[in-house]
Amino acid sequence: MKEQEAVNDLLSRTKAIVETIVDGVITISDRGLIETVNPAVEKIFGYRLDELSGKNVSMLMPNPYQREHDSYLHNYLSTGEKKIIGIGREVTGRRKDGSTFPLELAISEMEVNGQRMFTGIVRDISQRKATEEKLREFLARTKAILDTIVDGVITISDRGCIETVNPAAEKIFGYRLDELSGKNVSMLMPDPYRHEHDQYLENYLHTGEKKIIGIGREVTGLRKDGTTFPLELAISEMEVSGQRMFTGIVRDISERKETEEKLREAMRRVHEQRIKDEFVATVSHELRTPLTSIKASLELIIAKAVAEGSDQEKMLIKIAHKNSDRLLLLINDILDISKIESEKMKLNFKRILLRSFLETAISDNQAYAEKHHVKFVLLSCPKNIYIHADPDRLMQVMSNLMSNAAKFSYSNSQIEIRAGQKGDNIRITVRDSGPGIPLDFQSRVFEKFTQADTSDKREMSGTGLGLHISKAIVERHHGKLSFESVIGEGTEFHIDLTRQLQRQGSIQ
Repeated sequence: MKEQEAVNDLLSRTKAIVETIVDGVITISDRGLIETVNPAVEKIFGYRLDELSGKNVSMLMPNPYQREHDSYLHNYLSTGEKKIIGIGREVTGRRKDGSTFPLELAISEMEVNGQRMFTGIVRDISQRKATEEKLREFLARTKAILDTIVDGVITISDRGCIETVNPAAEKIFGYRLDELSGKNVSMLMPDPYRHEHDQYLENYLHTGEKKIIGIGREVTGLRKDGTTFPLELAISEMEVSGQRMFTGIVRDISERKETEEKLREAMRRVHEQRIKDEFVATVSHELRTPLTSIKASLELIIAKAVAEGSDQEKMLIKIAHKNSDRLLLLINDILDISKIESEKMKLNFKRILLRSFLETAISDNQAYAEKHHVKFVLLSCPKNIYIHADPDRLMQVMSNLMSNAAKFSYSNSQIEIRAGQKGDNIRITVRDSGPGIPLDFQSRVFEKFTQADTSDKREMSGTGLGLHISKAIVERHHGKLSFESVIGEGTEFHIDLTRQLQRQGSIQ
């Protein structure tokens, strides 16, 4: 009686264990037919016991496993060759609703009352697989971020040895990971930082005193090729599996530092230009005011000297008057140069009838023609060409070109002025028949403070700034000032106004 109670108790305990464990327990015959399942199996696969009992266990598998199961069981019973029995593995299960899911399966063989049977322990690992997939996805995303960010990421041990670097760090320092892994991170620093690094790390580990950890700062890095460069460094501390480690984020700031230096240089130049502008404006004002007074006084004295003075007095007064004119011209040219260089020269564009403009230029510069005994002639200019330009500044250019032509032409010669369409441009030409520009001077024609020295002219005048200023004014009109000169035949200066300017002025 007691033995029967003990057996019943054991059976009750075993039944309770089987029915309450979370893993599914399936027993099948040697023909592959389901004999028993515990409640966990019913929950995992969605079937009731009466729907499973006596059915082939392959109904719990999707194809192709369902078709292959009976063949596998037959081969095992015939040959004894085990492929899964006694070995746990991951397989795919099939629920009643047709959905599939991952599960862990462990099959063991047993004998009951002389009958060979098999027990399958199944565990639904859908949640675990989903977690693993999320973890893989997270790791893949993290790796992708580390592999693609422009900042270098370096992890080092508490002994200062490099453990990992991302591609950006390889690119920044010029090393491959295998050249860095296990090496002291101080190899990426020039002296004296290299020799100080290990001591600093040791001090921190003993005292906990932070000098850079948790604080970003600018330091100097050392590339594989031996060059140094500025970088931003931020170090953080972390603990991985109980081990203290450090992560360094590095950013090459060479380009930024270069930009900052250029900005400082630009600001310095702006400051210097402002001081220069103020100086030029002040000096020119202080000079122009007394010079204007001197010039007016000389003009009164000239009138009296002509009537009463000696020849020497007349000559000296004329020289003084002429030099006062030259000083005023020099002051005006220097102011123009200052405005051009500081880009403060403002242009007042207007729509201008070109032929009328050139006729006015000839009239306004007639004094030069009379002084040098030459004649300005407008040879050609269509009546219907308009340009968009600053008339005062363009007239300044014409006056410079025409006065130069007059100075360097032979007496009683003719200076030709032409204008017309040349391709997509408008070209204005001033041509003289003088000796031409010396070959050794032609490359310096548009430089500041340069004047041609010709044997044909004893008297030199001007500041040597006129052509430089004229070229700048034409270029401010989006045009080009050029010349052609033949020794002994003369010189042509061309003002080419571009098509862009024509659109502004609407050529008609």
